[in-house]
Amino acid sequence: MNRIKTLSLLVKFGLYFTLLSMLLSLGVGVWHQDHHVVLGAEGAMKAWLGLEVTGNWEPLAEQLAQSGFNEVLLLGVMQLVPLLLINWILLRLFSLYQQGKVFELANINCFRYLGWTMVGQFVLNIIYPPLLTLSMNELYADLVLTRSITFGENDIAMLLVGFIIIVIAEVMRQGLILQSEQELTI
Repeated sequence: MNRIKTLSLLVKFGLYFTLLSMLLSLGVGVWHQDHHVVLGAEGAMKAWLGLEVTGNWEPLAEQLAQSGFNEVLLLGVMQLVPLLLINWILLRLFSLYQQGKVFELANINCFRYLGWTMVGQFVLNIIYPPLLTLSMNELYADLVLTRSITFGENDIAMLLVGFIIIVIAEVMRQGLILQSEQELTI
């Protein structure tokens, strides 16, 4: 059990670092003119900090930027929301592990929330860009953004992993029920 607690603490440090970097990237991405900053001297190691829209949303981001809109604010923030939720859920899960709580309902709920967040990320990737395009085209008469629904193998993998985690949560819940029944029998 001590090993689980120690490893959970190490994972939590990593998750806090990830959370901090996401929040810093969000701040720089939204409020900096170039949506990123490069830290470091010429000829030395450099660090890039910021936010950019990637993946399936990149073509829409380019259209928005060409039309004078802040693509990071309109798209990048929405791409980051599920990642922030996933990070928060994992922080909760590893906090429970660090407290010595391994096979409890709270852990099962964390797995369930994690799985549904991943499924929700897939749904968000499909519905948000067309909804944004439709609303922007309606609000600005001279704007003609291309409407499209796109998803790739990473999105499908995220959906599949989300459903797998939901099934694992259900298996854990069934195990907890069996354990409770067994304790009542003895």
